[in-house]
Amino acid sequence: MITLSMIGVEMNIFLLVFIGLAVGILSGFVGVGGGYLVTPALIILGLPANFAVGSSIAWLVGNSIIGTLRHRQLGNIDMKLGLVMTPGTLCGVEVGVRLLNWTRNIGLSEVAVLSTLIVILVVIGTYTFQEIRKRKIQLDEMLKKRDKLPPAMGLSLIARKLQGLSILPMIHFAKSKLTISLWVILAIGFLTGTLAGFVGVGGGFIMMPSLIYLIGLPSFMAVGTDLFQIIFSASFGCIRHTMSGNVIIFIAVLMMLGSSIGTQLGALITQYVRGISMRYILVTSILLCVVGSILKLINVLLAAPAPWLQEGAVGVTFGGMGLVVIMIVSLFIMATRYRHGWPIPAW
Repeated sequence: MITLSMIGVEMNIFLLVFIGLAVGILSGFVGVGGGYLVTPALIILGLPANFAVGSSIAWLVGNSIIGTLRHRQLGNIDMKLGLVMTPGTLCGVEVGVRLLNWTRNIGLSEVAVLSTLIVILVVIGTYTFQEIRKRKIQLDEMLKKRDKLPPAMGLSLIARKLQGLSILPMIHFAKSKLTISLWVILAIGFLTGTLAGFVGVGGGFIMMPSLIYLIGLPSFMAVGTDLFQIIFSASFGCIRHTMSGNVIIFIAVLMMLGSSIGTQLGALITQYVRGISMRYILVTSILLCVVGSILKLINVLLAAPAPWLQEGAVGVTFGGMGLVVIMIVSLFIMATRYRHGWPIPAW
């Protein structure tokens, strides 16, 4: 245990490293920054919300750089798209930081951050689950008929409509093989940036589905491009939160010890699985995060906090991280067996 004397909170060093390792594996595998798991996990461990948000953003900077370097080697990054989106993202981060500081000053930062995370995660998790469930049914039917599986999912209806909007200027992205209006890219960047500044995420759990379902990127390209773009939003957010006194760099460094290994492993596994598997893992992590955050929020709102709610939040959050890691490693093992022609369980 370490005591953070400036805020009077004790935290377990090994749990902080475990957070970095587990979220690093998820980040490298799915392409999200992982802040949507780190922020509530730190709050559940007793860190005030503003410090949890600031420290999460600081950790995201290093984690995203590690993931980006790995995905660049794999050819999964559209740098032009990431750079074009950056101006909108940075403007959103500034708005988010100001909102967090305002809720901190009126004493509602924990409630505001947890409530915002829960609502957004429920919406995104529900939509993503419905989409991949339909996709899974299609793939199962193709397997029964022994049809050749497509290399990637087709464009969603929304992506086709947005790509069809002729609002000048139109930009062509050769790496991703798409043409879309600049204003669509900037709007998505602004939304994810606002969330990055307010709840301590890199915007990845919004950006990843947005790149796939709204813009139309293949899953693997969305993973690397998302991590590349997070570098800019997280760096700017880190600077702004440091100026506001919300960053505890020691916590960020401890988590980085774990994520420096986990992100590399997660990125490597993306070469062995299909995009639908990555989205299944994303939905699972979102569901577990929602449950843990709800338990913590109820405990915060109660006049007399209940120990069982706190223990439940810790169990669901950290047990969920372990479960997600097991799922990712299991997928890797099954994919390797499949490539070698060995039998794998039907599930």
